[in-house]
Amino acid sequence: MTRSPRLLAVATGVTVAAVALTGCGDGIVRTGAAATIGGQRITTSALDDVVTRSLQSPAAKQTVGSDRVSFERTVLGRLINHLVVAKAADQEHVTVDGATVDAVQDGLIQQLQGQGTTLADAASKAGISPQDLRQTLTDVALRNALSDALTADLVVPGKTLQEAYQQNIAQFDQVHSAHILVATEALAKKLLAEVKADPTQFVALAAKYSTDTSSKDKGGDLGFQGKGALAKPFEMAIFTTKPGGYVIAKTRFGFHVIHVIERKTTTLDEARTSLRRNILGQQRQAALANELSKVAKALHIDVNPRFGRWDAAAQEVIATPLCADSAISSPSARPGDAAPATSPSATPVCP
Repeated sequence: MTRSPRLLAVATGVTVAAVALTGCGDGIVRTGAAATIGGQRITTSALDDVVTRSLQSPAAKQTVGSDRVSFERTVLGRLINHLVVAKAADQEHVTVDGATVDAVQDGLIQQLQGQGTTLADAASKAGISPQDLRQTLTDVALRNALSDALTADLVVPGKTLQEAYQQNIAQFDQVHSAHILVATEALAKKLLAEVKADPTQFVALAAKYSTDTSSKDKGGDLGFQGKGALAKPFEMAIFTTKPGGYVIAKTRFGFHVIHVIERKTTTLDEARTSLRRNILGQQRQAALANELSKVAKALHIDVNPRFGRWDAAAQEVIATPLCADSAISSPSARPGDAAPATSPSATPVCP
């Protein structure tokens, strides 16, 4: 029941905190406006700022390649969706605080660590700059809270929650440990006596004696592990030894001198929200999509044809040709608006 972060899919807005949003109200896409959403607009200059900032990362540049136009549509879609989500949350009286956003960040960090990467790297590849990351996490938290509110009346039996908790116990009961792996029991006992006498020597002894090349240069640190991730004798040793203690375990790899550093336990009551979200995953997704679709329709979203058009079903900006007979009227630019693009490559040519 664990899920991958899918950062590109759940990141609902690169940022709008620094995006110039001004009253529009007439439903016309004006020169200098990338899109109008209800009484607000996203200026082309602000969109360009976000895109340029996002592409400062080499990883983002590699992902985007030479297709900046497509990336502009992606970013514009995120900015539009941010406003739609914010409007929906306001209508449902849903808010999130800093602690909730921190929890989203911590959860993503843990999931990405399991995939061998970091949140910063994943965001960079997704085209989300460090400056915009906090807003993205806030949007994810807001979507979660909105989905919770929309499915609050759905009942999940206590038995179902208990079963889900036990099935995912490795997430909720974890031990942080370090070890020194050696070939003989005699050496293991000798090292155990040494570290008990002087615990500060553990790191140095791991570097000198451990045959586990993946951890010896890190002081033998194995990080947090849940049940089922390690060899059974090792697992039994770390889950039955109090934090701060030392113990020897024998596995098929050899003898382990283990330091149990910390145990982290999440109770069923503490895990209830995340379990409920997983169990109701499809219902929450459907309820959120339906609500956002209604809100977006009511806001009357118009996209400058230079960038494409708004696809209400997919909730994203998609490419479309800009033909002379279908161009949207563009009155004079307002103060602060960017000049219209003149590059031939910026406007698709109709047959």
